[in-house]
Amino acid sequence: MSRSRQQVIRMLALVPYLQGNDGVPVNEVAAEFGVTPKVIRDDLRLLMYTGTGEYAGELIDFDLTALERDGIVHIRDAEFMTRPLRISAREGIALIVALRTLRASASGPELTVIDSALAKLESAVGDTGAAVDVLLDEVDPVIHGAVVQALSTGKRLEITYATATRDEQSDREVDPRRLFTEQGKLYLEAWCLTAQDLRFFRLDRVLAARATETDAEDHDAKPRDLSDGFFTVGEETPYVLVDLHPRAHWLTEYYQVDLLEENEDGVWRAKIYGADWGWLRRLVLRNAGSVTVVEPQELRAQVIEDARVALQAYDEVVTSS
Repeated sequence: MSRSRQQVIRMLALVPYLQGNDGVPVNEVAAEFGVTPKVIRDDLRLLMYTGTGEYAGELIDFDLTALERDGIVHIRDAEFMTRPLRISAREGIALIVALRTLRASASGPELTVIDSALAKLESAVGDTGAAVDVLLDEVDPVIHGAVVQALSTGKRLEITYATATRDEQSDREVDPRRLFTEQGKLYLEAWCLTAQDLRFFRLDRVLAARATETDAEDHDAKPRDLSDGFFTVGEETPYVLVDLHPRAHWLTEYYQVDLLEENEDGVWRAKIYGADWGWLRRLVLRNAGSVTVVEPQELRAQVIEDARVALQAYDEVVTSS
């Protein structure tokens, strides 16, 4: 089971436990849930942002002085957890759409749970007069099942992946992190052992997948923030015009890229968008020798100077040794 899922399950159980054991030492809570006191403290801080609204009395609260000074947990303002949740028709419709989206990417026992929740929600909301269908590109159910199994059991995946921008297939081992949908596509975020970095894999491009017996590692990698969307480009979004050599073609799959030209020598001309110029400069430098800046000239000159300084420093170290 993934860490995030374990945390959600633990936090759902924490509230009723603490309501029935007010004033319990945090070390005792940790022992009860089989984690460290630090994990419980982190859970409690996160729970303080949880509730039915955004004002005092609508959010769970804790006596932080008692927690930090004495190691004692006193829960406050959690009485709403014993009351049935009331939602508006608009909130109900939003939940129905979210569940239908989740159903389109689910498999196995998950479908039974989702269908049950959908039936209850649709019955409670009633006839809204608007039918909503969620459509995702079809994914091989065997492959999807293998990915879900690896995620739920925390195992490493072996996949065969096809790159649409060139007629190639590659066999990879990946440590899966999460599944998500974007623009009708189902994606897997995973740590790729070949690239030694986080990558996004479209499931409709995965030709084969098998969950191994090897435990997936965390790799201390921060998931990419998708709160503003997977592909978000505006008129003011910085971009760099580059030539991508074959070893850098993978950039077109992981980042927001407009592919402009594919030359016969395997070099692609493309626009790569980024949050700021500093990030774009670092991306080019990390892929030195595989990415060539065409414009803007200011960034090109800066990358050349950074590379020159780095090589000079390297030469000085080699000479001194």
